[in-house]
Amino acid sequence: MARKERAIGWWAVLPLVSWLAAGCGASFERSPSAGAGGLTDGPTRWLMLPEEVRQAERLRTAREAIEFIEAFWRRRDPDPATPGNEFEKTFNQRVEAADRLYAEEGGRRGSLTDCGRVLILLGPPPIQRYSQKRVPAWEPGKPGARAPMRTRNLTLLIWVYPVKSLPPAMVKLLGGGNERAAPEEIALTFQVEPDGTHLIEGEKYLDMAVRAAIRE
Repeated sequence: MARKERAIGWWAVLPLVSWLAAGCGASFERSPSAGAGGLTDGPTRWLMLPEEVRQAERLRTAREAIEFIEAFWRRRDPDPATPGNEFEKTFNQRVEAADRLYAEEGGRRGSLTDCGRVLILLGPPPIQRYSQKRVPAWEPGKPGARAPMRTRNLTLLIWVYPVKSLPPAMVKLLGGGNERAAPEEIALTFQVEPDGTHLIEGEKYLDMAVRAAIRE
């Protein structure tokens, strides 16, 4: 199996555009008039807990939407005593970067792809690894005949995050409540196909990132 690895600094979000785009192939607006669709159909959905999704789907008026949005971001404000919300600011920056990096043919926003989702929740990966392996592939043959079995190259893209670079709340979740028990790094694996790059391993880390964002 061939593999190559590259390290990146977390501060270099914008310079990562060309490099990250090679791997995976609009900012969120607070619009009360968008209703539940604007909350659950856009990139904001990556941050939402299941109960928040259900609540958003029950919104019927602009006032309800405004109150929900304000409460939603307030729960994720790391320091309510200071002006602004750094978490929301980072979210908007990552959405913009994802839309630029991973937009797909047909008009699908980059922030709604698997790579965009991981970028939004975990940030740019300090390390990317590529690997290839041979896997069985069956091709259709003549009617009534057995389909010939061949092999093809499967390309995997792996985003690696040293745990020390993750938010403390997520490190705590990774360690089951004990930060010292957390692993040294986490890895999320994508399968690269002609129709896009799809996450095949690491969903649990995204769920942790969503829960870690909630201020206790």
